[in-house]
Amino acid sequence: MPLINLHGKCDRFGFAQEGNIAYGNQSIEDIFPTVSQDTWESVRLDRTFTITPRSGITEVVNLNECSARISYCSENEDPFTQADLLDKEEDQVQELIFRIRISTSVPYRQNLAHRLITLFNDAKEEDPASLGIAAGSLRNFYNFLRLHHDLKYPNISLTPDYNIYASWKNGQKRVFSVHFLPNGDVRFVIFKPNNRHTERQIRISGIITSDILMETVLPHRVSDWILK
Repeated sequence: MPLINLHGKCDRFGFAQEGNIAYGNQSIEDIFPTVSQDTWESVRLDRTFTITPRSGITEVVNLNECSARISYCSENEDPFTQADLLDKEEDQVQELIFRIRISTSVPYRQNLAHRLITLFNDAKEEDPASLGIAAGSLRNFYNFLRLHHDLKYPNISLTPDYNIYASWKNGQKRVFSVHFLPNGDVRFVIFKPNNRHTERQIRISGIITSDILMETVLPHRVSDWILK
């Protein structure tokens, strides 16, 4: 199960002294079936193996004086599996968490990095085949934090799509929540008291790019509970 281990040595993240970052069992064995003569034409050239498929494209593989058998892949076959895509996404997430942890522009960077790793691990425990955290959403969140150094530490959770969802609250009647989408947009909602009708609340929501979010919502007087 691809979890980030907080209880052991994580040299890259620097959270502990012993242990590692586990991605599960990723040992790979290259097993190639025998190739028919009409599929590939092969020529052994010293330490290289030249393969020419029917398309006429030639590839040279360094064999390091070892023999190998090359399997034919059709042009319509995707060489990347879902596991490959997940591994790439997880690498991006871990790199972003590392950047957040060392970012001097995020005053609560240590607590935030720990929270993100906890969310990632919890999501992976629930569904090992999931993203854990969507890399695009986390990148959007990180870029937002870099633009605004004076934000208070938010409550952070994940949406069902593994996107970052951050909330700033002041009591029960003042809430500012932001859903960070992978494409750079955010969905936001503001709840605040209705001074003319104290039994009711004002609700303001919308979709906007994260780089202009603050200038859009600050006129609604949310700074009292989201800024230091």
